[in-house]
Amino acid sequence: MMEIVYFEGWPNCIRMSNREIELIITTDVGPRIIRCGYINGQNLLYIAGTEKGTTGGSEWHIYGGHRLWHAPEVIKKYGITT
Repeated sequence: MMEIVYFEGWPNCIRMSNREIELIITTDVGPRIIRCGYINGQNLLYIAGTEKGTTGGSEWHIYGGHRLWHAPEVIKKYGITT
């Protein structure tokens, strides 16, 4: 099952679930997996309390979850060209 949900202050999240587990992916700061766990169970991913529902800005934020991004995040810093 897949649906659009509001989660922890982020209005544009995709919830993917079966009868046992769910993933919630926020598209407001990411894509970023922001929840992974059993339905109605503990979230296995950390969410920074002060960052819940926030977006934008020019500074780095530790929203939590897991970003769908390959490393390194700052290619120029390491002199790597693609």
